[in-house]
Amino acid sequence: MNKLQRGWLLPPAAIALVAGVFIGRGTDGLVLPVLACILALSAVLLLKEWQRFSACIAFSLALGVCAGCIAFHPGLPPEADYTVRGIISDEITYGSFGQHRVYLSDVTLDDRPLSGGLYWTFYADEQQTSLVPGKEVHFRASLYHPRGADNPDGYDFREALLQRGITVCVYGCDNLSVQDPDSFSFAGSVAALRHRLSCAFISHLGVETGGYASAMLLGMRSLIPSEDRQAFSRLGIAHILSVSGFHVGILIGAMALLFRLLRLRQGLRLCLYAAVLGFYAALCGMNQPVIRASLLLLLNQEGRILNRPRSGLHLLSAALFIMTLFSPVQVTSVSFQLTFGAMFGLVWFSPIAARCRSLRSRFLRYILESLVLTFGIQLGMLLPELASFQRLPLLVFLINLPAMLISGILITLFWLTLLFLPVPFLSGLLSGPVSAVTGLLLSGIRRLGSLPGLTVWIHTPNVLTGAALVLLFLGFCWFIRLHRGVRAVLLSLGAAALVVSLLPVSHNVTEYIQLSAGNADAAVLWDNDKVYVMDTGEDNSILSGFLRSRRLTPDAVILTHLHTDHAGGLHSLIQDEIPIRLILLPAGALEQDIHPDMAALLQELQMKGTEIRELSRGDVLQLPSGTLTVLWPEKGKTRPGQDANNYSLVSRLTLNGTVLLQTGDLSGIYEIYCAAPTDILKAAHHGSASSTGPAFLSSVSPDAILLTCRSVSRLDDFRSRTGGIPVYGSAECGAVTVHFEQDSYTVTPYLVP
Repeated sequence: MNKLQRGWLLPPAAIALVAGVFIGRGTDGLVLPVLACILALSAVLLLKEWQRFSACIAFSLALGVCAGCIAFHPGLPPEADYTVRGIISDEITYGSFGQHRVYLSDVTLDDRPLSGGLYWTFYADEQQTSLVPGKEVHFRASLYHPRGADNPDGYDFREALLQRGITVCVYGCDNLSVQDPDSFSFAGSVAALRHRLSCAFISHLGVETGGYASAMLLGMRSLIPSEDRQAFSRLGIAHILSVSGFHVGILIGAMALLFRLLRLRQGLRLCLYAAVLGFYAALCGMNQPVIRASLLLLLNQEGRILNRPRSGLHLLSAALFIMTLFSPVQVTSVSFQLTFGAMFGLVWFSPIAARCRSLRSRFLRYILESLVLTFGIQLGMLLPELASFQRLPLLVFLINLPAMLISGILITLFWLTLLFLPVPFLSGLLSGPVSAVTGLLLSGIRRLGSLPGLTVWIHTPNVLTGAALVLLFLGFCWFIRLHRGVRAVLLSLGAAALVVSLLPVSHNVTEYIQLSAGNADAAVLWDNDKVYVMDTGEDNSILSGFLRSRRLTPDAVILTHLHTDHAGGLHSLIQDEIPIRLILLPAGALEQDIHPDMAALLQELQMKGTEIRELSRGDVLQLPSGTLTVLWPEKGKTRPGQDANNYSLVSRLTLNGTVLLQTGDLSGIYEIYCAAPTDILKAAHHGSASSTGPAFLSSVSPDAILLTCRSVSRLDDFRSRTGGIPVYGSAECGAVTVHFEQDSYTVTPYLVP
């Protein structure tokens, strides 16, 4: 290859590698990708000029397929009960209703080492204060394999864990014991150090300021109140709270100033940069944004030291190639896409920003350059941000610059506080200014974040959105000479296409979507322009993510009963700012045996204006395409303090002439009171043997059954009791959508069994 070909090989090779990883993500076998690698490598060695250039691209593509196939399909231990031993490698996070979430490293299952980490969840009435990072735990729990995306536009929990080096999950904490580790664990030692530093921050600076210091220096975002996180997100500056390239850049700037004062040699500077950034990445729990930013900065410094300045595009391509090759699973993470989208926008708009240097006023030049680069960064992040969060912050361009300026000062003060922690007198002197700057930032963010209309919620972007962004980037491209009129047309078309692609789409059909939520229930009845939620699942983003991606606001939330696996998702709806106007409960639901946090949550919603009504046998709700008739419970015949399952709301949905029977978690002894003929049955209690008995099935006589459960073995056991009736189980099909047409229906599983 000639010099020109070698010079432009890296960008397309990096893109080909990423494309190969996405192909390998959906490929099970490794034989064909390996053969393709061998053939492409042979072509690289045998061909010349442009043929060799093309062969290099083909080799990168084949290499990406191999890497993706290996990374996304690791070997897993079988699902079963195990005795687990591991080291706590991160802060414990607490969900609602007593849920604990823990990450473990150096794990053994029945004394056999596990490759990768482990995600552990369990429920407890009180917070387990003995579970601190660096401790070793022993317990008995059930291992299960995390599921991929099994709902429309759903969160891929499996890939999110793979991106943290975790392959399996366990649930439970039988015979739990906590002790100091018997042997050295690098991950545990670093986690313990991070925990001690966080405690020191909180001790010296107070709970609020110390929590922000821990988040902005150590990546411990869980210490920031959820209300503040929401305010930062609404303003489009949530990146300030996560350790990222901005935070690493401040550290690099401080080190560069120190090295300049010490007059260190360039080679020594590079070694010190690498050592400090490597330790910082480890201290942040091998935080991927820190690793990416460190790699970019080290590549840039290496070019300066060797007096080989590289273009921003080539630096970005080199970092993309290296990060993708060594951690292929990262390419599907939102963080990865936002990072490289932002850097691409920065590189693309740098020539435009350079034109501002002709201005005489340094202040005006700085402001205009910053605004241009901020616009480029935001445009680069637009597609992954819209696809992941479905929101468009309107004030981000005005707020980003002052927020980053104040945050830069604050992060510098946090670093000084960290350095002076061993000297209480000096750290005490800093606590006042640090708290003042933190208070200044938070007061502004909280006031602005509370204003209405700051964020436009949109549905999931489509192909037209991507095409619009391509037109916009071409219009702003200064690498290609274009007539001003052509640029104006490209920018106008791009802006118009972007707006059109994000407009809401009318919905003129009737659908019932039974979401896949493990051993929990969450469903949405989308009847023309009306939306009814039927159970919310557990406290996770499954339901709220589905509603948010489609810009849906429920007209009513119907809860069959108040157990956390059917109503816990109310908390997630609140967290994701989805309005809850009306909640419909079965008669006597609040008098049954339920979690006290559930009653408090409903009381909080009622105080905020949510209407709560009870339904009982004989009540009828009019729907656009039919009716909802309540069959159980009977008003005045419920007893307080009972199992809430016994008084689950049973409803008969009649939609375009088709009947669907919703049974909640109704126990078998009460099924006789609501045995009505139906076309589709939503089986009760996740296929439990105590529900949906033979007599009930015979009376109901459904043509199809919907079943929500996590285990395939439970699904198979349930099928063996149904006499050949088609069963659509979430363990096998993922989400199931029922389309109601006039006097007919179609069942469509999200996953192909």
